[in-house]
Amino acid sequence: MKVILTMAISANGIIATKTGSEDFLSHDNWLQFVKLAKRVGCFIWGRKTYEAVMKWEGDYLKDLEGVRKIIISRSDIKLINGFELAKSPQEALEKFEKYGLKEAIITGGSTINSAFANAGLIDEVIFDINPSILGEGIPVFSPEDFYLSLELMSVEKVGNSLVELHYRVKK
Repeated sequence: MKVILTMAISANGIIATKTGSEDFLSHDNWLQFVKLAKRVGCFIWGRKTYEAVMKWEGDYLKDLEGVRKIIISRSDIKLINGFELAKSPQEALEKFEKYGLKEAIITGGSTINSAFANAGLIDEVIFDINPSILGEGIPVFSPEDFYLSLELMSVEKVGNSLVELHYRVKK
């Protein structure tokens, strides 16, 4: 199964402030994510990402109807209808494979992203870079011992402010 990590980030690789706020991110990030999720048919979030999105005002999840959704958490958490729970990256991917899916998107926090990277499960990386720099915040990956060598596949300007970088992970 091909695994695509897609993240909205500041120009210096921050995905959220220390308090978890993503107010510096453009709405175009959400539109890019929804477009990709509908094409692929599924995505994986971590518990913290799920909890953050559940606090958003508006009915954003309506945009993702028909897309399979898995939340990875070691804890048993109550999920709204339409979401499934998995305990590990491997379990999440196995569930998608049982549905006959060939690709999966990860757009988690640094812990989930690092878990996939450590397991060698990431095949492509998409960064939607926002025109902002944060002095402190949550990085794309937790500081762990792994290495991903990337090959640039494409660069695209999205809207008036985003730059999307699409990489293939060299294996």
